Parts: sequence; C-alpha cells; structure tokens
Amino acid sequence: MYTIALVLQWVACILLIMLILMQSGKGSAAGIFGSSNSDSVFAGPTATTFITKLTAAVALVIMITSIFLTVNVSKRGMSSVVDNVQIPASAPAAPADTTQSN
Repeated sequence: MYTIALVLQWVACILLIMLILMQSGKGSAAGIFGSSNSDSVFAGPTATTFITKLTAAVALVIMITSIFLTVNVSKRGMSSVVDNVQIPASAPAAPADTTQSN
C-alpha cells in the first residue's frame, strides 16, 4: 500500500506541475505579444475552467497522499543501526593488582 501511495504521489506531482504550466496567467492578455483589453478589467470573474478544477483535484490528491505517507511512516517506528548491535553478556575481567608489597 505504501508503494502504491508513493507512486501516486509522484504521478500527481508531475501532473500538477504540467497543469500549472498550461494555465495562463492573469496578465497574459496585456504585454508585448497581446493587445490590451481594458474591458476585461471591469468584467466579473469568469467561470472556472476544466483545467482549474483538475488542478484543484490533483492538489487535493497530493495533500491526502502526503498525510497518508506521513502517518504510515510514523507507524513503522524509528529504527537505528545501533539497535542491531550485540553487546556481550560478560563484563571484562578486572586488571590484576600490580603493586608490590615489601
């Protein structure tokens, strides 16, 4: 399940990037290559296009998969390389007394 969610996350991210790049910006009508349309400034908001709705849906998929992946990884628990180290049961012997008595 984790792998499927991870692949879905990657695909959704690439799709979201492509959808955002396909959308036109707010000021795309004015500029060097386009004619300035002053009537569009006073017009009401336009209807939401299909690409905008699809962008919102893909963004929602990314949010849901991100939450799922975060919860799934936190449930696995944290592990460390140190957890696998075997400690010997017996302690090393104490050094012999090297002082000489006269």
